[in-house]
Amino acid sequence: MTRYLVWLALIAGVGFWGYSAWQDHLASVEEQKARAARQQSLKLAVTDMATKKNAVTDWPKTLAGDKKVRTGPVMTAELQKLWLQNRPILFVGSIRDVAIVKDGAYEAVIEYNWLGARHMFLQNEIRVNLICPESFATKLIQSAKADKALRIFADTAVVANIERVETSTEKGADGETVNVLTGVGKCVDAMQLTERISW
Repeated sequence: MTRYLVWLALIAGVGFWGYSAWQDHLASVEEQKARAARQQSLKLAVTDMATKKNAVTDWPKTLAGDKKVRTGPVMTAELQKLWLQNRPILFVGSIRDVAIVKDGAYEAVIEYNWLGARHMFLQNEIRVNLICPESFATKLIQSAKADKALRIFADTAVVANIERVETSTEKGADGETVNVLTGVGKCVDAMQLTERISW
């Protein structure tokens, strides 16, 4: 009788464990579906923002050519041809800094973030330095203050009119010199990215 009760308890325990594991699996699947839906919704919102402003969205693809990773340097003239048009650009990246300048305007520095991006540029840092109204700057500051775990990926999407492209150099984290290409211009629209999206 005791042996029978032990086996019954063992079977009940295994059954409970299996049921609990199945419930955890279902919850995980539901969370993944919900996250995918949020990411898709955010990506559509970014696309809609760019479309409404007639922004150039394919400049990273054009710079990278037919490759995902461009190992050679990006020349200033290449970026000038893509950014100095009669259309704004869509720039998806991470906030480096936001500063008050004058007359209620803000200056935002946003860096191209290759984590999650479809194209990567190994020999250049690509940034924008934009004058933005306070309403946009508030969104950008919220992005900068977001959870650090999210900040390793792009946290901001901006549509901007670029007026000029500047070239500079600075020391990278490994001590190597990095060429920095910076588009200087004005914000047209901005959006905080609350989910990781690939772009």
